Parts: sequence; C-alpha cells; structure tokens
Amino acid sequence: MLIGEFAKQMGVSTDTIRFYEKVGFFSRNRRENGYRVYTEKDLETAQLIASGKSMGFSLREILQLTNQLAADSWDHPRIQQNLQEKIELIDARIASLSKVRVLIQKQIAYCRDMERQEKRRA
Repeated sequence: MLIGEFAKQMGVSTDTIRFYEKVGFFSRNRRENGYRVYTEKDLETAQLIASGKSMGFSLREILQLTNQLAADSWDHPRIQQNLQEKIELIDARIASLSKVRVLIQKQIAYCRDMERQEKRRA
C-alpha cells in the first residue's frame, strides 16, 4: 500500500508517516519508482503507536517496545515498570486536576455571591 492510503488508514498526515519512518517505526521499503510501500506489519505497528500514544507513552518508549516485539524479546519486568509509572503519572495528574477543579468551583461560588450582592444593592 502506498503512503497516502496508509496515512488515511492511520488517520494521520503523510508527513507524520514520513516522520515515523525517519524515527525508525517503519521499514524504508520502496518500489522501483521510489514510492514508499507499507505492509500489514506496518499497519500493526501503526496501531501500536496509536495505542501507546493514547496511554501516554512517548514515541521513544513506543519505539523501544516495537523493537522488543520485532526481536521477540519481551522484557516483562521493564514493561510492567513502565506501565506502573504511567499509572502513577495519571494518578498525579488526576490529583492535580482535582485541586484545580476545587479552585474553579470556589471561584464560581465567589462570582455567584458577588452577583447576589449586586442584585441586593440594585
């Protein structure tokens, strides 16, 4: 499959595909005419990239995982550690966002109080 069709199936631009290729996610298979060619294996890698990104992994971390998969050398303890670190990061973000939410709620309450006071004066 050519780069345009591949990008469309992935839901990204052709520039993104070229970047992923440059980083090392996809092989640099080309036809005799120079057109890039992508395989079903590349589609699987693309799905792994999308899943990894949605879980908060960096492209570097996803590339390490794809290299492990290609070499069939899963480092299960390391993968578990990476996943646990992501959970901790998510928990920290949730805590931070919860604090921000409380502050916003307080600001809303303050604005409502000010509005009530203004109505009483009028």
